[in-house]
Amino acid sequence: MTENEAIPPFVTYTLKSVRNPVGQGATAPEYGEIAAIIKQDNSESRAQVYSEYVASRLAALLGIQTATGVLVTHSRGLRYASLLISEVGFTLTDIDHPQAEEVAERYPIETAKLAVFDVWIGNMDRAGNLRANIDESTENLLVGLDHGCSLLSIADSNDSALRLLESLDWPATHIFEGLVSRYFVEPVVQRIRRLSDDAIQEACLMGNTVGSVMLTDQAMLADVLIKRRDRLEEMVDRILKLD
Repeated sequence: MTENEAIPPFVTYTLKSVRNPVGQGATAPEYGEIAAIIKQDNSESRAQVYSEYVASRLAALLGIQTATGVLVTHSRGLRYASLLISEVGFTLTDIDHPQAEEVAERYPIETAKLAVFDVWIGNMDRAGNLRANIDESTENLLVGLDHGCSLLSIADSNDSALRLLESLDWPATHIFEGLVSRYFVEPVVQRIRRLSDDAIQEACLMGNTVGSVMLTDQAMLADVLIKRRDRLEEMVDRILKLD
């Protein structure tokens, strides 16, 4: 964390119900349920579950504030559960292009982080997949959601997605292009540049096939992300239109 960054508020999630106690532990644990949005692979996004999960792992490595998600088992295969954010004391607004400038002004550090992260993972769909407090409340909270149009889910096949990610011009546009400051962007670029090859590979490699994403696909994605890491400055300059 740089001297310009304040500690962000906690992101909390929605507790759906609490059930019976778990044994007789001193900490009084209880069974509970947390609300989540469940996602699955489909004909238009055959690598949705894998891409969502890997994006969340990469975001956690970098301290990028995104909604937490986990893999869940289902009779028809793995699915991805994105935990539902709780709104207590303030309201989060779905952010699209009309609110982009206002959000970038209120959250210059957070928007820079998300924008650079999106460039790296090839996320073409941040608009509408971002929630922020833009009311008068002093609770400053901005959270990225839904990475189902990034990594291997940006095309209808893994091979096509990898070819797109090999292009330094992908994604072609971003909701915060022209709205983020180089001053705040550069520390995020350097944070990603400091990620080791091993860290990127560990985030991408699951040890088993996930839906249509085989181990070879996972390894190739790691290789592409390493190449994008090494060329990140020029991609960020061009895609985010830094002055």
